[in-house]
Amino acid sequence: MTFERSRIADPSLAPEGQQAIEWARQRSPVLDGFVRRRLTEDGSLRGRRVAVVVHLEAKTAFLATVLADAGAEVIVAGSNPWTTRDEVAAALVERGIEVHSTRGATQEMWEVDLVAVAESGPEYIIDDGAELTVRIARDRPNLYAELQGVSEETTTGVARLRALESRDELPMPAIAANDAACKHMFDNRYGTGQSTLQAILSLTNLRLPGKRVAVIGYGWVGRGIANYTHALGGRVVVVETDPVRALEALSDGHDVADMMTAIDGAEIVITATGGLRAVSDDHIDVLGDSVVLANAGHHDLEIDTPALATRSSDVTEVRPGVSRYLIDGARPVYVLSEGALVNIAGGMGHPVEIMDLSFSVQALGCHLLVTGDLDPGVHEFPSHLDREIATAKLASRGIRLDLPREDQSDTLTSILEAESTGRRRNDD
Repeated sequence: MTFERSRIADPSLAPEGQQAIEWARQRSPVLDGFVRRRLTEDGSLRGRRVAVVVHLEAKTAFLATVLADAGAEVIVAGSNPWTTRDEVAAALVERGIEVHSTRGATQEMWEVDLVAVAESGPEYIIDDGAELTVRIARDRPNLYAELQGVSEETTTGVARLRALESRDELPMPAIAANDAACKHMFDNRYGTGQSTLQAILSLTNLRLPGKRVAVIGYGWVGRGIANYTHALGGRVVVVETDPVRALEALSDGHDVADMMTAIDGAEIVITATGGLRAVSDDHIDVLGDSVVLANAGHHDLEIDTPALATRSSDVTEVRPGVSRYLIDGARPVYVLSEGALVNIAGGMGHPVEIMDLSFSVQALGCHLLVTGDLDPGVHEFPSHLDREIATAKLASRGIRLDLPREDQSDTLTSILEAESTGRRRNDD
């Protein structure tokens, strides 16, 4: 029955997907231990309908499995058609979890998959980019009114939820999972930083030392990419519209420039803005001969590939995941993974150990939505849960922290007591 309700590419791929999920499980001690116990001990997820719409690969599949093992009725789709792993989708269906996603689906088919998830009537959503939430709000207002809560994975998605809230169009509580310390400080910075560079170098078979690399955007993702690039010998120039972040990039040891200056002579350009058309038609004439363009932000259109195609006499895939756009019939520009998220569409995504933290936040965010009796609106992820996740991660590495002693605290009370004691001594 699960297979009949699902839309996947090939059920025979399930054994390969099961191996990938098991690899993720073995390296996710927090999600498989502390979080799994928390979700199952009170039975609060039993019978709850939960939609998981995140990049569909092994780590996401393990999150879905943990939720299902806690009793939730889980349905899964990919938040981007270029990042779905068909073998993982098949493995989830074999485990009895409904899936609507195939790798490389058209935009129209991807939208159909999201509608299928919406019409299953989820009570709670674990979302990426608020892709499902926004579409339910737009296309299925009756189902939108019945949603009980959303836990959001990305900077872009949290911004969208806050925009809905500002318009008084967010009738349910939403957890800003992206803003949790155990998410953005590790996932956005270390996870994206490492996996983006790994994917670019693997796809192109190029070396990095000495190359001029323009990093567009210096949020947590841009920070990570710039720092990993510098560590591997690249010469980083950062583009940022926020003056405080630009000053931070300069203080971190990177060059900072406006867009035209930065991309002029850059050998690799990496977008990390979370917006649209960071590299647009206005920039094409400045792009260098044989420049490599890669997207590490949320939208597939951070690199305006339609504009590039319009200016090109030929578009050819010259290596798997590497497309050459021949600009004005003469100048080659190379786009990785067709402009989709390069670290997932062109690589294996974030390291498992990083997603153990991120998906622990998402799972506990969902649990909080079910149990917390929260008011409508966007809520921060509780700091005590962040600390519990971090403590569990450290414990999995055999690390225990000291507790602060009472006599180490510099408190107002101790100062006032000392002053009072001094006055009494002087009076005597």
